[in-house]
Amino acid sequence: MAETSSTSPKRKPATSAATKKPAARKPSATKAAALKEAKAAHSNGTESSAGANWREQAGDFAEQAKATARDAATSAKNTTGEALAGLSKLISDTAETVDSKLGPQYGDYARKAAETVAGAAKSLDDKDVDQLAEEARNFVRKSPAVAIGAAAVVGFVLMRMMRGNSNDA
Repeated sequence: MAETSSTSPKRKPATSAATKKPAARKPSATKAAALKEAKAAHSNGTESSAGANWREQAGDFAEQAKATARDAATSAKNTTGEALAGLSKLISDTAETVDSKLGPQYGDYARKAAETVAGAAKSLDDKDVDQLAEEARNFVRKSPAVAIGAAAVVGFVLMRMMRGNSNDA
């Protein structure tokens, strides 16, 4: 066997990444400066650019939510107006049948109901979503008991409808 010469370069033993100890980390100067700036801004009552950016994004999201809610409310208003107009026409069309089966007095009731529903549909179509919201607020302020009662009835009806749909499955 050949001997190794003393002049050959010695190799360092290989160490795996798992056996290496992580170097102690010192906060970088930029992080320290940013932290210092944030603390100073907080103590002065001013915001850093990150805080202003966050608020700006939140404002943008709020505006998008308002626009989406307004579009949904307008769509619901239009759909409700169309449904009321259809209901008015249906009541008006059946008034003739009511006349012949129950008498002219009940036919007149049906025609008056059709006119009332048609008036509600026209009123709904003529108003903006903001006007309707303001009228709803005023109604709740003037008669909160009726508003709470109406909300309870609507909630009860919706619950019954949901329960009925779940029993059908």
